Amino acid sequence: MVNYYELGGDKRLNEIVFAGSHDAGITGGGGNVKTQELDILGQARAGVRIFDLRIAAASVPTPQGQTKRVELRAFHSGKPQNEVKTRDAGRMGTTQVVRTKLTIGGVSVGDWGLGLERMLQQAADFVGSQDGRTEFLILKFDKCQNWTHIAEACTYVLRGCIYQRGGNLNTTRLRDLAGHVIVVFGSKGVNEVARFYGPQDGILGFKNLYEHGSSYRDDFDGLQYYGKGGTSITKPFFKQSQNVKKQRKLLQGAVSLQNPHVMPMMYWTTTGVLESIENRNEEMWEPPNVQKMKNLWKSGASEIVQYRNPLSLPQGSPLAGITRKRLIPNIIMIDFADPRKCRTIRDLNDMSPEDWARVD
Repeated sequence: MVNYYELGGDKRLNEIVFAGSHDAGITGGGGNVKTQELDILGQARAGVRIFDLRIAAASVPTPQGQTKRVELRAFHSGKPQNEVKTRDAGRMGTTQVVRTKLTIGGVSVGDWGLGLERMLQQAADFVGSQDGRTEFLILKFDKCQNWTHIAEACTYVLRGCIYQRGGNLNTTRLRDLAGHVIVVFGSKGVNEVARFYGPQDGILGFKNLYEHGSSYRDDFDGLQYYGKGGTSITKPFFKQSQNVKKQRKLLQGAVSLQNPHVMPMMYWTTTGVLESIENRNEEMWEPPNVQKMKNLWKSGASEIVQYRNPLSLPQGSPLAGITRKRLIPNIIMIDFADPRKCRTIRDLNDMSPEDWARVD
């Protein structure tokens, strides 16, 4: 199993590079919807440490005469249809929820994925296992509906392992994160649940410094990163070259913030409407394209050094190598996570200072 704690318990989160799962809960659906094969437990065992989750309330079959029911589930859709309804939400009882439909005029515009409580239980099972007790998992909730219900489910199912210390995750040490599931909400979610849930309950925030144009804060409770995935649907061909070009620009943008604690996020994924996500993904992990990913990652590190190294250390200097290794892009988001892909990402941490000194 991929292990990050072996890099050193005193390592800070922003000193390692680790795998993230794009649309982590979408393990079914059509070729342009499905993004993962393994469930959350399988992805965690493979080496994923941050999970991108979009959650909404889906209608479920209900016996005639009973209150209609919904379940919080992962979804993938560009145009979900939302409406406030009174529904039976399972353990949360009959309550008002935002019910989501993934059809327009009977035509599907997406698909549903795994149930939230199942995913939370699997996360808890992993950090409670012999292999996972020194590891951490970050559940990143974005573009969701029913934030208070999500927070309630997280704090209930993850009780005993949810991370409740608050503070700046970027600079938190691995020994303090070990054995915990860290829950981070987007700013909309944090604001909606603030009256009921906060860092002391295990609900932290995240900020994408690219999307919000905000600055890094040392006193922020949660995760602060810079990055964005996706390629243009109006350009259906040459998806890999589109993504490389976009990610290089984003890495340059991340380093222009001139703060060594910001965590750059790189997407080794593609989107489109003309062919299977899985087929494109397999091409991206063929040896020549894996090298492209590594070169892009190294390029990002070189850009970071250019902006953040006030000493202008010469190439080949061991001190330059140590400096560069501390300033690497931290998160690589992938589709169809598996042990081979996650091991490739994990092993980027093992480049020596001498290797880093030679980065162009």
